[in-house]
Amino acid sequence: MAFFSFREKPAASVELPDEIRTLLSQYKGALPDIEPHANFMPELWQSIESRRRLSLSLGRIAKRFVTAAAALCLLMSALFVVPQKSPTASISSVNYLDVLSAASDDSADVDPLPVENL
Repeated sequence: MAFFSFREKPAASVELPDEIRTLLSQYKGALPDIEPHANFMPELWQSIESRRRLSLSLGRIAKRFVTAAAALCLLMSALFVVPQKSPTASISSVNYLDVLSAASDDSADVDPLPVENL
């Protein structure tokens, strides 16, 4: 099976609607005619390079920002993981049994309530 039939008209000979013709003619009129001269290619590459420099500088700034954010994240997580040497650390190292035994030592001086009063 052939994808192209020789009986069909080529695309160049197909008549375009008037609306599309007017649109294309307006588009062509809006674009300036480029005069060929000796500095055409250098000027073209200069404009391309100026746009490329902006995107490259934005890319470098974004990479630096991501690196700084990763370093800050690592620093903050290291601060949370490393145990602190502070008075609160000794309080948090006391377990529940130690607190109960200290409380029972303090309450040894108090007489228990008689069962009859309950």
